[in-house]
Amino acid sequence: MTSIQANVNQGNQMVVDCIPAAARTLHESGMLSLRLHPRHAALQEDLCQWARDNLWDVLTESEIGKIHTAAYGWLACSFWSRSASYQRSLTLLKLMYWFITFDDAIDNSSRMSSDPTEAESYCALFLDIVFRHGRKSTKTRPELLKEAKHKYSSSEVLPLRLGAEWWEDMKRDGMPISQQARFEAAATEYVMAQVQTVRWNEQLALKGKAPSLPDYITVRRVAVGAPLCIVASEYDLGIDLDIDILLDPLVQALQAAVSDHVAWINDILSFPKELRLGEVLNLVCLLPIHNNPCAASGLDPAAALNGNEGGRSSFGAAACRAWEMTASRHEECVGLASRIMDSPHLSANPNMEDYVRAICSIAAGNWAWSLKCNRYIDPPATSE
Repeated sequence: MTSIQANVNQGNQMVVDCIPAAARTLHESGMLSLRLHPRHAALQEDLCQWARDNLWDVLTESEIGKIHTAAYGWLACSFWSRSASYQRSLTLLKLMYWFITFDDAIDNSSRMSSDPTEAESYCALFLDIVFRHGRKSTKTRPELLKEAKHKYSSSEVLPLRLGAEWWEDMKRDGMPISQQARFEAAATEYVMAQVQTVRWNEQLALKGKAPSLPDYITVRRVAVGAPLCIVASEYDLGIDLDIDILLDPLVQALQAAVSDHVAWINDILSFPKELRLGEVLNLVCLLPIHNNPCAASGLDPAAALNGNEGGRSSFGAAACRAWEMTASRHEECVGLASRIMDSPHLSANPNMEDYVRAICSIAAGNWAWSLKCNRYIDPPATSE
């Protein structure tokens, strides 16, 4: 086993050590219990078949198989388990697969992952293709997609096509106009949050300047995609909540708590993998800087990975603190859900209990899937 492999294993162990064994069953309790769509297996198979029939020109059979083995459909079925129709569920599986491909398109591109101008151009093109064609953009969707094929790789064109697909499905299936407007706004905030993340990475590379922890948490809450998934929950249930309900402080607090829960779980579990790649825009990496700004210049992720015991100890403590924050957010989700259902004004809405359970399912489903899959966790290195 090489030194770097050994230290990646130590990073993984650091994450395991900071999460109490009992926490691995958090998604099995109360309002935040895991719920799966009763037809999740069939839906996942149908997503793969849809990809086989419609994306054969950009996906190999191996890549289509990965849709199944990576359990992207399972994740969607844990978020949205009570759909008004089977077709809506399949549309939401396409949405979930789009999240994965969109994230990968930016992260895996040497241009977009390091240049905010390139990332912003790609995100603006996505918004034009999916939402704004013939409106803010004078070009048609086919014209925009044709131009995209000349500029971007097939893996980068894939999320552009997927976005157009699920958006047309949603409109055709009767998503209310007011909900369409909120969904477009949430999608716009999501894709532009990816640009901000790239901008921060550029500032780190050029100036060694990290964002403040409050700024990071605010943007990460959106960039993780949970707010968009929360809007999609209304579509899943076939409801359209009044704006006064959605702007209620308790409802907004629950939305924020669930979004943070999703983001921080992702950050904790992906920390060793990102550390190996030299990526420090992560809650675990930013906590030591926030707690001791004067030591920021001496915080060296590479040193922590490559055997600096002091650095590793610092990050180990930060991983523990990040978990404590997440556990606290979990309790807040439970408490806020209870307070909403105890509110005469909110509980009087016949759809409120289903909506609250749907929001909480996003936190529970993400947690369960993150333990189930290997997207965020470095595999243990073995001796050769």
